[in-house]
Amino acid sequence: MKRLILFFVLILIVSACSGNPQPTSTSVRSTATLEPTNIPEPIKTAEFTPTVQPTISPTLSPTPFQLPASPQYDIHAVLDYGWKKLTAQQLVTIHQPSDQPLGEIVLVVQPNWYPGTFQLDEINWLDGSPITDYVLDGIQLRIPLSESWQPGTSKELSMAFTLNLPTLDRGEEFGPNPFGYTTRQINLTDWHPFVPPFVDGDWLVHNPWFYGEHLVYPVADYQVEIRLVNAPNGTVIAANALDQGEGDTHIYQIDHARNFVVSVSPEYHVFHADVEGVTLLGYSFPYDAAIGEAAFQATVEAYKLYNQLFGPYPHESFSMIQADFLHGMEYDGLYFLSKAFYNTYDGTPATYLVAIAAHETAHQWWFGLVANDQALEPWLDEALCTFTERLYYENLHPDSLDWWLEYRVNYYEPQGWVDASIYDSGGYRPYRDAVYLNGMNFLTELRDLVGADIFMLFLQDYLSRNTDDLATAPEFFEILREHSDADWNSLKLKYFQNP
Repeated sequence: MKRLILFFVLILIVSACSGNPQPTSTSVRSTATLEPTNIPEPIKTAEFTPTVQPTISPTLSPTPFQLPASPQYDIHAVLDYGWKKLTAQQLVTIHQPSDQPLGEIVLVVQPNWYPGTFQLDEINWLDGSPITDYVLDGIQLRIPLSESWQPGTSKELSMAFTLNLPTLDRGEEFGPNPFGYTTRQINLTDWHPFVPPFVDGDWLVHNPWFYGEHLVYPVADYQVEIRLVNAPNGTVIAANALDQGEGDTHIYQIDHARNFVVSVSPEYHVFHADVEGVTLLGYSFPYDAAIGEAAFQATVEAYKLYNQLFGPYPHESFSMIQADFLHGMEYDGLYFLSKAFYNTYDGTPATYLVAIAAHETAHQWWFGLVANDQALEPWLDEALCTFTERLYYENLHPDSLDWWLEYRVNYYEPQGWVDASIYDSGGYRPYRDAVYLNGMNFLTELRDLVGADIFMLFLQDYLSRNTDDLATAPEFFEILREHSDADWNSLKLKYFQNP
């Protein structure tokens, strides 16, 4: 019966972590460090109680690397909770990303994918001169340059925009992005124009799709002020940074982050834990408060384990949010956990609530710290996160490992090419089975081939050398070759379409 319930719940879920289709600001970025003053009062504090102590492999010393110049955002927004409307002014500093002159700037405007949602009110250069020859087409805002943009220089854009937020019930053709609102929460995800990575001589922007994630992010520095108006008393803003503001004005600062995300609700119960100076926060709806504490408990467990296995988490806070929709989604410093998993929790680690909490927490390393092209090489984060779920159960709840293997992986008899893109998988189920589940099988066999300790040293090295960067499949195997002379060609032929 348990197998049947889980099967039907998962058929309903779009994905375990997924994505498809006025006045000029003159504010100056502050370098002052502010103390958080607006952390919500916690309901309970979760305790870290693994059933066994994890076995930690030898730790590799990090390799120094040169950080790329990050885009910088200074955003001032007013969010009208009642009318589900946001107005914003944004100053963005863009560093020339190439060693060759460039003729245009491209920004990604994901909200423009949703009809009637995005309105660009004004766009100027920093000196106030208007930009009138831009082209906003789909999710791309293209700005031609009258003079070649030389390497080693920067440009600053000021823009004002309005968002008429859409409901999350908007049809599968717009993909599973949690941007928008329900009757219980507003989610601002991929909500402002942002600078995409510049790779192989071009701006890296992919078209939205019905499932999977299509957006690729460089790390960036954020200074954000959000003024909340027309909201019920007690409304809470959850974010991937600590709130440094007071009252209805919420101020956030986070550097070297893939994105800036907030979720707003008048109903959130808040859980809190301090782990070696990092603030972990959990948010759940009142009727699921007890189960929310269990989800937060699993998050804290996974967070502590991954810090030991892979290296320290880079930000000062990390948030887990109950999603008022039927899929989960990761962001840098924050993740949403599907409400469907709360409905099937049975009080043990042998449940999808715990497994997916472990998965989404793993994305803070395999997405937040080391990113990749999620549209064309999604296995580099999704297979790694599913494999890291396995590490969670192996290290902390070995009595539930057989359940995890049976119901999370083997039950679906996964097949398909691990290196499939989101565009050529033939549907969400074949995509999930190939990339997440068969990808986990591939990584498990690869670990068995090279040896567990060597494989863990490799993962630490792979993460260290690609921190704040975009990794690729060739780099994955090149770094692995430095650690092992094993022959994995037969494994790649078994699992990869393009070995």
